[in-house]
Amino acid sequence: MSARTASQVAVITAAAALTGLVGYAFYFDYQRRNNPDFRKGLKKQQKKLAAAAEARTKAEKERNSKALREALATVQAEIPPTSPEEQEAYFQEQVAEGEKLSVQGPEFMVPAATHFYRALRVYPQPVELLMIYQKVVPAPIFALLLELTSLTGGGMGGAPPPGASLADIDEGEITGSPNGATSATSGSGSGMGSGGEWERLSDEERR
Repeated sequence: MSARTASQVAVITAAAALTGLVGYAFYFDYQRRNNPDFRKGLKKQQKKLAAAAEARTKAEKERNSKALREALATVQAEIPPTSPEEQEAYFQEQVAEGEKLSVQGPEFMVPAATHFYRALRVYPQPVELLMIYQKVVPAPIFALLLELTSLTGGGMGGAPPPGASLADIDEGEITGSPNGATSATSGSGSGMGSGGEWERLSDEERR
């Protein structure tokens, strides 16, 4: 078969497929408009699909909740650093790891949220950090982070309960922003400030 003949066959095949699709579209629309049984069947199918999607969503939430509880138990068994210098280095490390995991797919969302939570534990102003997280962390991971903080009874310096929004927090009431809310962690470009607050704490310890 020559190249020209093969090209003609491909064009004819594509045209036939397109004609079939257009014909089915007209048939589907006609049945939907004029056949009550067809419409009932469509509704049943839509309900089944909606129920299946709801079941998948519920199962995913249950898996995430279980994974978050297990992650929290692991984090609470850890001993966080205590000196400002160690806390700053720990914060940078945890944020960088959270950012790396947050772009690797849904299966990494809980681990990413856990690393952001570890960073939150040592940050001097957790509410301010949550406001920054809300701007730079993907929404599904941020929601997991809020759920993780709620499992501790909101004991993260005023962390909100699950489903809460930080949009109504007046940023003007938050002071002491370390290097400003737009400064980045080292090499991350995340917009999560650090450094200045720990420097202030170090100065206070030396007094």
